[in-house]
Amino acid sequence: MKRSKAYVDSRREAITELLEKRGQASVQELADHFEVSSLTIRRDLDFLEKRGILTRQYGIATLLNPYGRPSGSRQIRSNKAIAREAARYVEDGDCIFINTSSVALGMLEWIDAHDVTVVTNNGKALLLEDIRDLSIILTGGDIRPPRASMTGETALDCIQRITAAKCFLGCTGFSGEFGLTSATSPEPAINAQMLKRSRKHYIVADSSKLGTTSNFQFGSAEDIDLLITDTGATDEQIKELKAAGLKDVVCVTPSILPAK
Repeated sequence: MKRSKAYVDSRREAITELLEKRGQASVQELADHFEVSSLTIRRDLDFLEKRGILTRQYGIATLLNPYGRPSGSRQIRSNKAIAREAARYVEDGDCIFINTSSVALGMLEWIDAHDVTVVTNNGKALLLEDIRDLSIILTGGDIRPPRASMTGETALDCIQRITAAKCFLGCTGFSGEFGLTSATSPEPAINAQMLKRSRKHYIVADSSKLGTTSNFQFGSAEDIDLLITDTGATDEQIKELKAAGLKDVVCVTPSILPAK
């Protein structure tokens, strides 16, 4: 069974890599290429579609590219792998902060710890279907569509009343010189307060965010206990962040994650 599962996972990775090169392919083309039945390919495409890798129409599989560049699907896979890794650091009884990062929100799917309380200013948490043993507290505040972020005094007041074991924050940029930055002006104050009101600090960011900077700063490298990123991070980027005070880094391999 393990060899069979490994073979299936390998084929699904290969389908994604092929689509990254071509952009799209028909079911029959994929079946011929991988020498399997059309039914098998349809099962593979069902799996990949549920994970946000591709979309299908009229027998054609098309790679999703929400970031507007060829690396889009790799970034999706990186973010999913980062989210899964981050969930490993949540322990039974933890109260954790999560900001508006989609990567941070995605980790909730993978938390196995029990009696966990999640405090977030991400309104999209309301859309989560399978949260099992999690309690979710929304900060409230001023809503900013389409991100569904909650900011302002109400959100800050909520966070200031809580002491969390950990925070898991995404960012727009993370560099040794400018630290953690965000592209939107209301959110950095919330992120900074989450850092202040938690004991351990985790950043979840794919490698494209490293060495870059955006407009609004909310923390420095020395504030962070662990950066969880992908294997696209260069030695130079990691060296720069550690020289600026970052304590540790984990790099995960972008992959299509199996269902729990």
